[in-house]
Amino acid sequence: MHALYTKLIDQFNQSRLVGDTNRVPLLKKIVAALGHPDQTYHVIHIAGTNGKGSTGAMLGAVLEQQGYRVGRFSSPAILNDREQIQLNHKWISEAAFIDSYEEIKPVVTRLGLPLDGVSIFEWQFLVTLIWFKNQRVDYAILEAGLGGLTDATNAISAPQLTIFTKIAMDHMAILGDTITKIATQKSKIIKPVTTAVTLAAQPADAMRVLQAEADRQGVSLSAPETRVTDVTIAPTWIEATLQNTLFSWVGLRVNVTGTFQLQNLTLILTAIAELRRQHVVITDEAVRNGLQHVHLPGRFTQLSASPLTFADVAHNPDGMAALVQSIQAIDPEPNVTWILGVLADKAVTPMLTSLLPTAKAVYTVTPDNPARALPAQQLAADIATLNPNVSVQAMPDMPTAWQTVHQTATDGPIVVSGSFYVVRELAEMGVKLDG
Repeated sequence: MHALYTKLIDQFNQSRLVGDTNRVPLLKKIVAALGHPDQTYHVIHIAGTNGKGSTGAMLGAVLEQQGYRVGRFSSPAILNDREQIQLNHKWISEAAFIDSYEEIKPVVTRLGLPLDGVSIFEWQFLVTLIWFKNQRVDYAILEAGLGGLTDATNAISAPQLTIFTKIAMDHMAILGDTITKIATQKSKIIKPVTTAVTLAAQPADAMRVLQAEADRQGVSLSAPETRVTDVTIAPTWIEATLQNTLFSWVGLRVNVTGTFQLQNLTLILTAIAELRRQHVVITDEAVRNGLQHVHLPGRFTQLSASPLTFADVAHNPDGMAALVQSIQAIDPEPNVTWILGVLADKAVTPMLTSLLPTAKAVYTVTPDNPARALPAQQLAADIATLNPNVSVQAMPDMPTAWQTVHQTATDGPIVVSGSFYVVRELAEMGVKLDG
């Protein structure tokens, strides 16, 4: 079975076709020809720049604790491509993926489309819709891959809830070079009849765009100002009291850490309040228990307590700034040893500007993406130019960087970051990312 699965994945069109505005109408035809599987369960659609994975995982954990069957589609994967398609935290099996593909294939052919005319991400999305239908899920949490307007996930019917996480600068070559342009792309997942939820702390330009699109579609946009107090940030959890016009939670503990998770927590509590308004049964007990069962590898995950070591997939300036703030919440004057690898098409200088003030030393690696990786030597040179006082060394590969750092005496935390690809290499080395 594994050989069949691997052969199938290898034959998919690996191209990123998201920039083509014709893709969503095409996918809508396929979804319609499949009998609209997305209409057989409740859909929660999530878009944004940072926080989609955390928000989806938290909300999914709460709904699962309530007893619902919860499907979740997210990307990119860290451990395995099948990780992107889950039911109650369990990955789709290779056999189920193949069976779902075989169910879709004749429909695509009947529409006169070549099988390689559908990209791998689009196939994964279509497999998700069919598998969730066949598994009789109650709730499907679908995370947009890139943008919104032309993203494959925008081929669904109107969802029960539309959630926007923090919108920031990323993928500018595809989505646009301003917050307004990026937010405009993402706002286009708002459909009539849905309810939209976002953060009160969105950038003003993004909020204006989201509100205008919600008004255009006749949809309410919920973004209450939230008061967050009594905050504790520990290496493996956070606890806080959160209150606004929709909810009041005292001493709420979440099994993830990082100051940025308080923003995501606020967002999912607002989403839960909106679902309750729609008469969805979600008890306080389910919320509290669910948040203590969140499983989210690679998001400021503690890998070890001694030496204190974290991995985080921050890969844009906003994400890196949030990571640095989270490190400083645990250690106000950190002396961080970084293992860092980034992609060349990212805003590298602003990311470095955030992290270098915390750095004792930086060991650079080349991410495992030959087409997009910034070579470790170039990253090291960029760091030396920005801050000549920081010790920086280019490493030949991740295993060497990992071994070197752990053989070097350190009086501060170790942090591995810069890209999903870098954290994925840790997993491939056998480093446990479960926290």
